[in-house]
Amino acid sequence: LDTNNVAPERQESSLSQCQLEEVPPVYTDKAHKHSVGWGAVTTALLSLQLGWGLWLFPSDYARIGWYATGVLVALALLTAYSGTLFTRLYLVTPGAVLFSDVGKKAAGKTGAMIVSVIIYSLDATRCVILHLAATQSLRHAFPEETRPPLWLCGFAVLVLGCILVQVRSMAEMSWVFMTGTGSQLVAVAIVVYELVTNPDPNARTTNWAVQGAATYVPAAVALMNMIFAFGGQFAFTEIMGSMRTPAHFPRAVSVCTVIMGALYGGLGVIGYWSRGDEVREIVIFSLPESPRARLAAGCILVQAIAQYLINVNVWTHNLLVLLARQGIIRKRTLNNCVGHAPHDHEHAHDAESAHDHAHDAHDGVPTKSTDHCKWWWAGTSCFVVIYSYGISISLPFFSTLVGLVTACTYLVCAYLLPAWFTLKLLGSSIHWSEKGLLYSLIPLSVIVSGIGLWASIVSLINNMGSGEGWGVNQAAQPLLALARASGMAV
Repeated sequence: LDTNNVAPERQESSLSQCQLEEVPPVYTDKAHKHSVGWGAVTTALLSLQLGWGLWLFPSDYARIGWYATGVLVALALLTAYSGTLFTRLYLVTPGAVLFSDVGKKAAGKTGAMIVSVIIYSLDATRCVILHLAATQSLRHAFPEETRPPLWLCGFAVLVLGCILVQVRSMAEMSWVFMTGTGSQLVAVAIVVYELVTNPDPNARTTNWAVQGAATYVPAAVALMNMIFAFGGQFAFTEIMGSMRTPAHFPRAVSVCTVIMGALYGGLGVIGYWSRGDEVREIVIFSLPESPRARLAAGCILVQAIAQYLINVNVWTHNLLVLLARQGIIRKRTLNNCVGHAPHDHEHAHDAESAHDHAHDAHDGVPTKSTDHCKWWWAGTSCFVVIYSYGISISLPFFSTLVGLVTACTYLVCAYLLPAWFTLKLLGSSIHWSEKGLLYSLIPLSVIVSGIGLWASIVSLINNMGSGEGWGVNQAAQPLLALARASGMAV
């Protein structure tokens, strides 16, 4: 997407793969001709949503059974419907740049605060997940007999991340992101070839794998993983701001969802057919040791690094904006460091005034990652990378962490909040049948989130008891004993 004529109202949203310079939220009338159509937005959505959830689908099928296909279809339909909800909310909220703007109109400061908390939490935790993904990919890129320990691979990712994230402009790193997308496609081809040409003759499959209490937790975590794979709604509002005709956004969501559904279902079915219930977590790591398997791990390492850099960049920018707004960072210090007064994104709702530098700068809060003081940026970004390293190495359980994050953030952002806001803003104008659907989505989201949170916590306790991570085995023993006594853990 062309960014040379974009109005400078960069916001503290959490668009994880295409927001900063690639998908600007608001265009002035002068720059309107540079906004994009729904086809280009479809590409951006694929870049955003088609990520690490893909590699978990064979494991999801192994935990649920062939009926996981029905769950996949239901989630695809809900994702397409959520696209229409976000579009209608955007159109009835003039000047909306962030989802929190919609929340503010629908539920006042409380609505805006809830959205902000969810988005910030998602920003912070996605960095941990992607650090772990890159760490595990790096480790599996080595032959099994010379494979370095997890903490050392994580430290290598830490060093690389601290260096590369100092390139604050996403435009300057666009080649990394394109390479990451290409690497993912290469990895998909390798994995499908391995699964099809070397199936396990003793692979065990079943229609419904949830048989008995011991299977409830894995199945619930698998459901959270599938929801995570379709998650991208946290960025829908920002992406619509880049469109010539935001009313066409549901087309982009529908096309993207069909493509994602085909890839997810295809890899899930092939992986389950080939390996049965023996698939564990990321399917690439379940492949037999071979040069091709190591090449696939190297490819998804590039993908993980690219996504990690984007998320660290976005979260670092958001943290610095938050600190500046709270007065923790003196704006004069920021301005002196940068050498000019950055734009104030509080005025981004007025698209015409966004080009007025003096008007934008009066509050002194940076609106773009390149506006920040390089020293504050270096310290904050390294803090993000360091805590991501510490948590990911201490709790190296990818599927469980994904389930935990999904239960706490993705479900609320994708279904509960848009349903609530639609009822508040459009309740008097929608059909009674849709109103009933929206009213049912709210408690359903709460129930599923609760189940997912419970299952993820129990799975985390069980995993910690296995002894992986830095000293978590000892720390987990009291929790594990309590969980076993109550019948929650095995």
